[in-house]
Amino acid sequence: FPSMLLTGSCVCVFILHTPPPHPALSFPASRCASRACSPPLGNLASGRTLRTRSSCCSPLGPTLLCPAHSRRCLDEPHPPALMADDPFLHPDTWWGSGAAAWGEDEIRLDLEARFCLTHVVLVFRSPRPAAMTLERSQDFGSTWETLKLFAENCSAAFGVPNDMSQQGALCTSRYSSAAPCIGGEVGWVSGRASLSGLGGRLDDPYSPEALSLLTLTNLRIRLLKPHQCPENIQRFSPTDPGPYAIYTLEARGTCLCHGHAEHCMPVGHGGDVQGRCVCTHYTAGAHCERCMPLYNDQPWRPANGSSGEHNPCHSKECECHGHADSCRFSPWVWRSTARLSGGVCDNCQHNTAGRRCHRCRPGYHRHPARPLNSPQACTRTSGRRVGGSHNAWCHPRSGQCHCRSGVGGTSCGHCLPGHWGFGPEGCRPCKCPLNCDPVTGQSHTIVTKPGGGVSSTGKCSCKQRKLTSLCACVSAVMKASVLSAHDKGTHAVVRVKVHKVMRSGVVPLRQGTRSLYPLSWTSRGCTCPVLNPGGRYLLAGPEEAESGRLLATVQSLVAPWTPAVGLLVSEAVQQGCL
Repeated sequence: FPSMLLTGSCVCVFILHTPPPHPALSFPASRCASRACSPPLGNLASGRTLRTRSSCCSPLGPTLLCPAHSRRCLDEPHPPALMADDPFLHPDTWWGSGAAAWGEDEIRLDLEARFCLTHVVLVFRSPRPAAMTLERSQDFGSTWETLKLFAENCSAAFGVPNDMSQQGALCTSRYSSAAPCIGGEVGWVSGRASLSGLGGRLDDPYSPEALSLLTLTNLRIRLLKPHQCPENIQRFSPTDPGPYAIYTLEARGTCLCHGHAEHCMPVGHGGDVQGRCVCTHYTAGAHCERCMPLYNDQPWRPANGSSGEHNPCHSKECECHGHADSCRFSPWVWRSTARLSGGVCDNCQHNTAGRRCHRCRPGYHRHPARPLNSPQACTRTSGRRVGGSHNAWCHPRSGQCHCRSGVGGTSCGHCLPGHWGFGPEGCRPCKCPLNCDPVTGQSHTIVTKPGGGVSSTGKCSCKQRKLTSLCACVSAVMKASVLSAHDKGTHAVVRVKVHKVMRSGVVPLRQGTRSLYPLSWTSRGCTCPVLNPGGRYLLAGPEEAESGRLLATVQSLVAPWTPAVGLLVSEAVQQGCL
């Protein structure tokens, strides 16, 4: 923490004497605004219940540490709570294990949340134990880890070396002598045994490596072997406190906030050091361990206690256009955008969809007159239920629905030219090459408006059809270039290169080189319509499904390809003809 520096030989703690915050209070701007910060340190044991194995005679009655036959006792003179009272206001209060202790005892502090522990100090009224352990749990008591072993003889008590002779050893004899009989201290600094692997100090107390040394949910002190006061040393009081007696238990620490808070609030019936962070830097959670719901466009990071950098969550909300209340961070999106944006909007509302709620969901399309952030930006595409396909997909911008076979229109509301019998299964094709009534299916002859031009091939005259007949019953419509024409005697073959396919019938049609068969060559001795090699045309005509041939007949539409022709084709597409 910025106010704490741990070294191999000492611990320096600077405590901000700030009263604990009240849930109803709002906190003014502080040093957290633009840098890493941490709540003040305090005694984690203060205001919380301490449980011991020997103090089964307590106002709480039997506990997890006590035998099943324990009874409630209302007049215990030295309960465990006296270890955690203020040593300045109550210097003479203490906890005693009692003369009936079993030679071993245990002190346990159970916390309601994860905290950071910096150091532990015990002040004994009895001689310090000849052997004891200090343990922590990070999973609310499911598993335990030894923080430090204390013994007069480490090898004999635990079978491990002494850190007085081997630096970094888990056991120490520094605090295990019988003298002084009263007022002897036992101390431990968080991380000291592992500091050699971190360069001798914790430069960044918010790093994962440091937090692995600092965090806990439970603290356990096991008193394994008592010491007898030497006979030549006069005790402070003739009253026998039992094998173990402790004036003060100081478990110094603070709530875990990853450098994103300087105040904490209670979690249930917490102690004086409270467990829920009042988060800043656009972070959230009991420990400021995540970003606020709409601030996940960049990854969450803890603050840096070494540089003071606060590493806030992205100060700009995810770009959900007002259609989502939260977003989540996606590592895949983060990498795909070159680490510029990783937010994915959750549960897009107002019929929107997409990573940024920027598209309309199926069945809806953008309303052209409303902005993207309007709750009415997406409007239902109407009329698609009868003529629409099973997947009911409509283009999210134009509103053009994916229609059933033979059905056209933006909302799939009518039959395409050359089809009839509009219904739930689509429209049926007319009997080509004639058009038919869209309701009855009765065929009728295509009437070409007068005024069409006549082009001469030198052998016969071909009546040129108008572009208005593009919506007639034709099977294939394409943009193509004429490569060559060959007289085969009984018939002619025109080789064309297809550039674009606007409509395809039973005979498959795709881009590339195809053969076209003019039927007029056999019956009239000339090619109608006119197809000049090297020319680029709009070609629209029938097909011969049995032989797989594309045909050119006198009813085919052939027009030199120009920008104007391209515009007319686009209009035909919009009208549903193509």
